[in-house]
Amino acid sequence: MEMKVAEQVKSISAMRPAGRPGIFHGWIIVGAAFALLAMSAGITYSTPVLFHLFEADFAIGRSQAAFIFSLSQVMAFAIGPVAGSLAERHGPRLVVGGGVVLLAAGLIGASLARSYLPLVTCYGIAVGFGSGAIYVPLLGLIQRWFDRRRGLASGVATTGVSVGTLTFPIIAAGAADAFGWRALYVALAATCLAIGLVAAGVLVADPAEHGLKADGDLDAATARPDKVAGSGMSLGEALRDRQFYQLYVCSFGAAVLSFMAFVHLPQQAAEATGDRMVAAAIISVIGLASLTARLGGGSWADSIGRVAMVRLALLLMLATSILWFAEPWGASAYFVVAALFGITYGLCIALLPTVIADSFGSKEISRIIGTIYTAFALAGLLGPTAAGMLRDRYGDYTIALTLCIALSALTLLASAGVSKRY
Repeated sequence: MEMKVAEQVKSISAMRPAGRPGIFHGWIIVGAAFALLAMSAGITYSTPVLFHLFEADFAIGRSQAAFIFSLSQVMAFAIGPVAGSLAERHGPRLVVGGGVVLLAAGLIGASLARSYLPLVTCYGIAVGFGSGAIYVPLLGLIQRWFDRRRGLASGVATTGVSVGTLTFPIIAAGAADAFGWRALYVALAATCLAIGLVAAGVLVADPAEHGLKADGDLDAATARPDKVAGSGMSLGEALRDRQFYQLYVCSFGAAVLSFMAFVHLPQQAAEATGDRMVAAAIISVIGLASLTARLGGGSWADSIGRVAMVRLALLLMLATSILWFAEPWGASAYFVVAALFGITYGLCIALLPTVIADSFGSKEISRIIGTIYTAFALAGLLGPTAAGMLRDRYGDYTIALTLCIALSALTLLASAGVSKRY
């Protein structure tokens, strides 16, 4: 009897899918991406609350302070194609881990800066490159591990950006007031290394290394040919495709408006209310709304269509830009605008990579995402700095916000012809 039971158990075990014990490793990667993006984004988006300290320490104006942030964003997204190519060739673990080290080194270098140029070099360039080496490979990696639940996985992973944005600015503002921004940057560098290197260690380039397909599927025969890992367009083929440039315009418009919301909405609110902590609160509201949008929007987008959800986000972005320009309710309007921008920002950041993967497949997804995301570099260079210059020149944001409304309309129009193909 015992032998018969043992044989039955053995037979049942043989029928179980091999190679899929416990939790699907794709979700472990999503968790690691969450931690890495929370850390990277939290460091990046806490910078605007320190502008007044930079202005005082280095005797600079608002446009120069904004340029520090803008340059870091330019570098983060300019390095995207290189980081994506390196991740495709050498694996995400090495590239993302190197980004973590570079990010920490940039923070320590910035903390030691005694003049504006070293600050710009260490923070704007080193921190920017480090962030880009973390961000782009992670986005491409998640698209390769998921298909049916791509929106949910991307939404959960990029929720880390929201959590970092929600928590870090308030912590940074309080810590900088208590200990100084230089000590804050050293502490952030240590945190970066402690969390980031552990998280980078669990990254795996392809589900095939675990004997799996996207979403944890085991049987290659059940997968559609256009859904097999490695299918889709090369970067060269994508560059000859009209949809590539439509998505480039969509990314540029969404990035400009997002940077405007993070950099100038907090400063405008603080100046209107006379309370510097309002700036940190505004950024946290953006982060909280973004968090909600990513968690709900990613899963919903998998059901109704990820392209349709991005169009909806861009429509809301246009309406929010008009509301910011009108500013009908005084100081309280800033928090309403912040919440609406948080929703549009959260949806766009979570879903644009999935729409890119739906458009071009996973063959060279990291390289394609990195190349399209150079639009973010261009937006980071032009958006916040130009708006700061217009504000310094004319005393308010009227002209800058008028241009934002026009850009929002153009971005929505560009999304009209985008369709799902993989």
